[in-house]
Formats: sequence, C-alpha cells, structure tokens
Amino acid sequence: MFIRSVIAAALVAAGVVAVPSASYAATASYTPERICGPGFHRVKDGHRAMVTKKGAVFGHVYLMYNKRSGKNCVAAIKTRYTGVRTLTGAYLEVKKGGKSMDQQKYKYYAETGHIDGAWKCVKYGGWTTNPSGDVAASGGRTLWGNCAG
Repeated sequence: MFIRSVIAAALVAAGVVAVPSASYAATASYTPERICGPGFHRVKDGHRAMVTKKGAVFGHVYLMYNKRSGKNCVAAIKTRYTGVRTLTGAYLEVKKGGKSMDQQKYKYYAETGHIDGAWKCVKYGGWTTNPSGDVAASGGRTLWGNCAG
C-alpha cells in the first residue's frame, strides 16, 4: 500500500496523468441520452448488458423514455470492438403499438426510432457481434414491462 502511494505521488509530481484509451474515450462520448436525443431519460429496469454465451460483455442496451413526447427509444452501445464495424442492432416493441429495429454494421451503437409508448408496456433488446460475426452478444427484456407510463 505504501509503495502504491509513493508511486502515485511521484506520478502526480511528475505531471503524469492516467488517460483512458482512445477506444474508451470514443465509446464514452456515446451515451444513451445523446443517442436518443433531448428529453430522453433512462427508465427503471431499462438497462441490460449484451452478453455472449460464455459471459463476455460486448456492450449495453438501454430503454429510454421522453415524458414530454410519450416516446420510447432504445440504444445498444458497444464496449468491445468499438471503432470496428460489427453487426449491431437495437429493437423496441410497444404492446398494441409500433415496433422499431435498427441493424447494420456499426462502429459504436445502434438506435431504434422513437415510438409512442405512454402508458403502454414495452419489450426491448440489443445485440452485437465480434468482427468475424461468429460470436454474438445480446441483452434486453423479452417480457412486457414499464407499463405505467
């Protein structure tokens, strides 16, 4: 512990600062709020990791809601293979309402369109793959939820 403190103090004195990698910085600039747009906020039970069968996390999927417009949006944001075009998608379904899906080879994220969903139940999901496409990661909610507006 003492050694770590001495090293940290020496780095600070030398003006060395820990800087996140370029890949992290690029991904960090993509938040679900920025992707879905002004007025959208994360909802309760609206976040899942996109996980492979072996448990590796490739990103996160977020269900967003805009109280003023009554619209929902889903953002699937990659945390692995960022900057590399891999098949990435996002899905949103409103009970007795609309559906929206976005799937392409993206570098950072996929986003559904904005769908009316005030006081309606929703399902959502997101997925991405590794560059060769043979390992997929997914997450979301397959049961109806967030029904109370």
